[in-house]
Amino acid sequence: MNKQPYYLSIILLLFLAASSCKKTLDINEDPNNSTRASVDLVLPSAQVYTAYNLGSPYQVLGGIWGQYWTQGPTANQYNAYEQYVLTSSTFNRQWESMYSGPLADFKYIHDEGVSIGRENYAAIGKIMQAYIFQYMTDLHGDIPFSEALDPANPTPKFDAQEEVYNGLIRLVDEGLALINEASEDHPGADDLIYGGNMNQWRRFANTLKLRIYLRQAYVRPSVAEAGIKAMYAANAPFLQTGGDAFIQFTTETFNQHPLYRTNEALTSDNILASNTSIEFLESTADPRMEIFYQPATKAPNTGKFAGIDQGEGKNLTGTLDAGMWSKPGPDVGGPEAGGGDAAVVLMSAAESYLLQAEAVARGWATGDAKTLYENAVKASFEYWGLSAAEATTYLSGSAVAYPAAGSLEQKIDAIITQKWVSMNGTQNLEAWTEWRRTGYPDIFQVSGTSNIGNVFPVRILYPDSEISRNPNTPAQKSVTDKVWWDVNTTGQN
Repeated sequence: MNKQPYYLSIILLLFLAASSCKKTLDINEDPNNSTRASVDLVLPSAQVYTAYNLGSPYQVLGGIWGQYWTQGPTANQYNAYEQYVLTSSTFNRQWESMYSGPLADFKYIHDEGVSIGRENYAAIGKIMQAYIFQYMTDLHGDIPFSEALDPANPTPKFDAQEEVYNGLIRLVDEGLALINEASEDHPGADDLIYGGNMNQWRRFANTLKLRIYLRQAYVRPSVAEAGIKAMYAANAPFLQTGGDAFIQFTTETFNQHPLYRTNEALTSDNILASNTSIEFLESTADPRMEIFYQPATKAPNTGKFAGIDQGEGKNLTGTLDAGMWSKPGPDVGGPEAGGGDAAVVLMSAAESYLLQAEAVARGWATGDAKTLYENAVKASFEYWGLSAAEATTYLSGSAVAYPAAGSLEQKIDAIITQKWVSMNGTQNLEAWTEWRRTGYPDIFQVSGTSNIGNVFPVRILYPDSEISRNPNTPAQKSVTDKVWWDVNTTGQN
């Protein structure tokens, strides 16, 4: 894997911010002794806090609902996920921490950056707000957005998801307008993602913008098409091989990957491989299997990659040991040696190429979809340290080769399925969201312990904390209520 040299050296700042970013930043100032936080100190804290939320609590949800992982039979931490019975308290803390933590921090970085003339910091602040707000709205639907992050307004209105999506584009565009690649004033090692490389931040922002438009491909195709065509007319650059956006963790205590830390704090017996993923990887002879998962350590599957049918762990009988099945591999934060210094991936080059491939396949962008699709696979293999020859062999398989002569839906199926494969263990939540949008891959199985019948969950609930203190919170939803952009029923409920 191509690990950038911007190591997480000040992760303890996370814990200073974790109690409440508002407490850290919303403080009285003596004009003669300023106590305002420096943007170069807030930036790494905000980035790490983002990685901690996406790398463990949301990663686990996406891993189970995206059918990479399933609850092990000898532990109980994620039974509710498999039963599809999330409550309004399940992600209460994550909602609070996202709004009062990284979102507030990145707004501060933008506002302070503009105030003191550090526009490249301000640009990152805007772009990362868009990145996080998209995750929040994709999970919950309508959310506080236009009135959010204002300490003077503790009861912001909830904006309709359609309006949030309009606002996401504005945030990205405002961030792009602030980028000054020629300026010598930009972050350095305090930027744990790109080390202050503003060309990469420009590419990241454009790739995010492409993702935002394509999320609307079924609900507002004319808006998505017009937006993407405008990007290509302006020659917008996107992330390329080697441009993966991630935060690298280390083996040092408190600096370790958040999923690894979760396993250490609880037990590694909770999260085991789902057969949905194991069987697909086996059917395509995918060498990434050895990266995504560890072989089982106990009979009857010792040394083999073995999974459990989705949600069926609690239905198994006999003498059971979690070692009878595969666990996530150390390179994705799994519990074995090496899992501590895995990376939390925010956006990959593989995703970038696949977004571009979809845009071309739909006729909304120029380029060759087949080449972009193959570049995505090659970028994923290179990221994991696999050879170009291995990628070529993999792409030659009939189940993997791009269907250049196929229908549009066959092409979208191939593109999104390959996205699902490449995001295993690294971008679980995004993979599950893309499944909700498209219905691909169409191999998911309803959990064997579902408490809502033969249907899938497609959102999470509004949290108690917001319901109790904000009268503008909409009526509570069900996990089966689709969000605004989720209008394509292929493979879903």
